[in-house]
Amino acid sequence: MAAAAFAAATVAIATPAAHAAGTTLVLDSQENYYLPTAGEGPNLGLGISASGGDAHDVSVAVDASSLAGKATMVVTGDCVSTGTLKVRCDVGPLSGGESIDPFFLKPTAAAKAGDTGAITYTATASDAATVTGKTDVLVGGPKLVSRSYPALKGIAPGAVFERTPAFTNTGTAPADKGVMLLVQDSEGVSLARDHSNCHYSDQSDVGAWCRFDTPVAPGAAYKTDAPLRYTASKDTMYGYNTYVVWPVGGTAPDSFRPSDFPGTGTGAPLGLKSLASGSGFTGSGYGTFATTQHADYQALGDTVEGKVGKTVSITVGVRNNGPGLMNFRWMDADNSGTFVVTPPAGTTITGAPGPGEQGDPGPKWNCTPRKAGAKSYTCDIASTDFKPGDSVTQEFTVRIDRVVPGARGSVRAVENPEYPNRDDDTANNTAVITVKATGSATSSPSPSTSASPSAAATATTSPSGSGAGTSNGTTTGGGLAATGTDGALLRAGTAVLLVAGGALVFLAARRSRLRGGR
Repeated sequence: MAAAAFAAATVAIATPAAHAAGTTLVLDSQENYYLPTAGEGPNLGLGISASGGDAHDVSVAVDASSLAGKATMVVTGDCVSTGTLKVRCDVGPLSGGESIDPFFLKPTAAAKAGDTGAITYTATASDAATVTGKTDVLVGGPKLVSRSYPALKGIAPGAVFERTPAFTNTGTAPADKGVMLLVQDSEGVSLARDHSNCHYSDQSDVGAWCRFDTPVAPGAAYKTDAPLRYTASKDTMYGYNTYVVWPVGGTAPDSFRPSDFPGTGTGAPLGLKSLASGSGFTGSGYGTFATTQHADYQALGDTVEGKVGKTVSITVGVRNNGPGLMNFRWMDADNSGTFVVTPPAGTTITGAPGPGEQGDPGPKWNCTPRKAGAKSYTCDIASTDFKPGDSVTQEFTVRIDRVVPGARGSVRAVENPEYPNRDDDTANNTAVITVKATGSATSSPSPSTSASPSAAATATTSPSGSGAGTSNGTTTGGGLAATGTDGALLRAGTAVLLVAGGALVFLAARRSRLRGGR
């Protein structure tokens, strides 16, 4: 009964002007268009389909000239203006159905509440009969404004929570045929199929729609007489619920298609309960929720390996070890957190490009700061659901400037403070960036060091602290360094003693220079 009533109220199926065998055109137009006295009206909803076969050279002429002096038209979609308040929408070949987005209207200064008019349609095809249709226009009319949902916190994983839609009519005319309610939600929650006047989708994030035949007068406010019941999945950490209401026969949301909701509830009908209009009716029927689930972030390190003077690549990042799912694709959060990368002493980060990105003259930067030579870099954990088992990584190009025995960098996972992952295992939030550099180690010589015939051709020294040099000049890092500085080494050239032909020759090791902006 509800589905039949809905179809009768919102779908205008025009009568063909002439009978034709085979294919027929069917116009799907809204019954009423409510034009506000200020601002702009909604996009006009219009659909056309071919029944009994394919149609060709399909075109729809739309005429709103009866509103001359009361409204202006803003053409949208692929339609073209054919005169004042007139458009033509060329569909071409048509198999099945297609939505058309022809225009929206704006009131003129002369328009006043209660003015009326009509929008007419004429659909033609080369192999189907012409059909016509109409939408009645009312200046003013009902305006249904939703109330925001409160933000919910502390929901146990897998637990049931409730939401109660509410709205008021701030317009100048009643919604005398009743109202429609469309409920949509983020992934990770399921809506209980409790009510026989509601139609439910098989996809959790598509939701449900319900029809209420209760007239809503100007200034009246209502809420549903029972809450909607949701169940959060066990891995869900954050999500949202949203709803929209509109008058029966009026402009439906662009995303609304009744065929997306094949199921019907089995319980008592959902009704409306009167309430004081009050505050909180902002027009946004939206609210977030948070469960108590957590996600274990594990930092991912790497090794800088190569010869002194060479530029090599490393890949570092963060893995979500679960059990929580962050999933911020449809949220207002920018990311699921960040990770901070600090290069080892003796190395310089020269690039952190996005995948396949090349700038002019150098690489584009995918992390901040967007320049070479910084002490650390911050990268977003973004553009992902970040499910358990997912990793977000970033490639860095690193120049090995010199051997610093015991040098170590780090990768540190940092939560989004607005949407924390509530990590209960912080031991793996930081990972090491080790170094395996081959070449001559550089260090400041001891003031007491004197030249000696026994000095080797290549001197390898070890600074104070952890790590020790090896005879071949290769150093492998171990524990974390808080920064990428190397204060234990002199910044000037280090003197190296060589024995050549019985004479002492002092050579100054050339100082490596950080090249900013690479």
